[in-house]
Amino acid sequence: MEDPTLYNPNNITQLSNLTTSYLADILLNKGNNATRNGFGCGPASLILPLANISMLILDIEDNSDEHNTNLTVSVDPTQLNPGISHLRDMARGLFPYPLNESGVGDIVNWWADNTENHPVETTQFLSAVVNMCGGEYCRSGQITVGNPDIVGIGMIVAIAVLLCLTIAFSLLSFGPLVDIVARAPYTSRKKRFSLRVSCIGTVDELFSAVFVFALAVMVSTLVFRYKTDTRFDALMANALSQLCSTTVVMLAAVYWCHNKQRPHATGSVLLMAILTIALYTTHAGVANMRASAAEMACGIGKGRVSLVRGDPFDMKKFNFIPVGFGSWFLALIGAVFHHPWLNKYRPTKNKKKIWRVLWKTAESFPSVFGLIGLAVYMAYFFNTWQMMKGSYGKTFSQNVREWGFGQYLAVFTWLPPLLTFSHLYISGMEKAIERRLPHGWIVVQTPGEVDYRGDGGGDDQGESTLAGSRSSRSRVREVDSLAMSQAHELGNLLQTSPKATKATTQETVYPIPSPMPGAMTSPVYYFPDHPSQPPTPYTQGGVHDTRHTREGQRFTPRAHNNGGGNGFNVSHVEENTGYPPTPINAPGHHGPQR
Repeated sequence: MEDPTLYNPNNITQLSNLTTSYLADILLNKGNNATRNGFGCGPASLILPLANISMLILDIEDNSDEHNTNLTVSVDPTQLNPGISHLRDMARGLFPYPLNESGVGDIVNWWADNTENHPVETTQFLSAVVNMCGGEYCRSGQITVGNPDIVGIGMIVAIAVLLCLTIAFSLLSFGPLVDIVARAPYTSRKKRFSLRVSCIGTVDELFSAVFVFALAVMVSTLVFRYKTDTRFDALMANALSQLCSTTVVMLAAVYWCHNKQRPHATGSVLLMAILTIALYTTHAGVANMRASAAEMACGIGKGRVSLVRGDPFDMKKFNFIPVGFGSWFLALIGAVFHHPWLNKYRPTKNKKKIWRVLWKTAESFPSVFGLIGLAVYMAYFFNTWQMMKGSYGKTFSQNVREWGFGQYLAVFTWLPPLLTFSHLYISGMEKAIERRLPHGWIVVQTPGEVDYRGDGGGDDQGESTLAGSRSSRSRVREVDSLAMSQAHELGNLLQTSPKATKATTQETVYPIPSPMPGAMTSPVYYFPDHPSQPPTPYTQGGVHDTRHTREGQRFTPRAHNNGGGNGFNVSHVEENTGYPPTPINAPGHHGPQR
């Protein structure tokens, strides 16, 4: 066909032989790259906005070279409605001014004539646009690719926070590291506001938040993959689901390591395992699902992750999903070794060293293989994300920068655990836990030893440590309101005495004078632990006061609650002692010194 511009260089739309097949020849002329990439693809891609490409029926032609797959377009060109401005820009772009002085009306009439009278040539032109102008078309902003709730900036931030929290807290369950911390000198760590104790107190709430987040992502993935025609979004959602499942397993090991067993933790991990296996077994169907029309026009193939035509990256070159699933499974096996039910069979020191080493190695699986699984899924996610950005350009970047409704929810999911951690770090474990209890419950101190799950952690592996001290452990108990009222009144009474120090609700400490040479001794007892138990010589913990000299000295009688109600009675006291008289037949009895 002769160059139509030679006959009428001023108005090309008036030429009788200027059909769309001539434009197709320009785009398909592979020997003239400057023509195809210079002024051909850009203007030609303008006539295929999203509303039009969704009408196209694209079929992949059989070709041994996967990277050179051609697409055919089967559509009635008369159904296309490119718009007047797009037609004008296309015509003047292919034959720029002053070569083309055709008016807008001339261009519209020319396009209508070709679509009505030359449908075959117009279809060839559209096929040439799809096959030869994929890069320009995908970067033109005419299509929408990428679900913001999956690849948006909000979801990226939420996943980044999730990874940081998971990695930080998973180190708490790493056996060798815990042993090093447990053997460290106590003076080298903070007593109440230590970072480790704050982390342990936050594990419960963090595990619940991660489980809810992962459950929402996985259920949404299972539903979304069968309702979307965008293959890329289905693949990315599947990667996020596998990543979230790995974080649940890693934090489950931390939870079982430092918290009492609760049924919801075991049930949560079991549900995650079932969903993860279901996602993995059905991943092949997602990887081979038919791409959308926009994805196929931009170069996606049937078995490829890359959306850039000719890109050497291929899903078959590295099996991200099998490697990640294997790492997840090993992390799950290691997490089971932290479960309180299995921890009963933990090898003790009288067992062979090889069994203790193997046990500690298995306990390290959640941290080691969990981190490997996270690295694999993150590489899979961000590699595909970068290829999408390179393929779709500003179209994909605009969607990534959009903040959707679900993205705000995803980011603020991590706010409660962070606030809990801050409260524990600032106020201390005892105050923070006690303030979260309902009315009528208190935290009391009982003898014990801090359990760091090391060699010196004690036998009670299931007891959670609420105080940063090796000599005490906090427990929660319910108290009687009447007894608390009596104890409070007693404490106020004793605080008004000039000879008594500040009293607590559990015990009253009396001043014990320094011993003097040659002084007679009298029994002195701590205030009883229960209001109905008056002091007697047989009370455990009694000591002797040596202040009383032979000349004698006056003592002020002490008041104690005899369990008879809210009042306080003054009992008969032994002379010069201020305590009830000692029975005559008591061992070691002595009369008062005169």
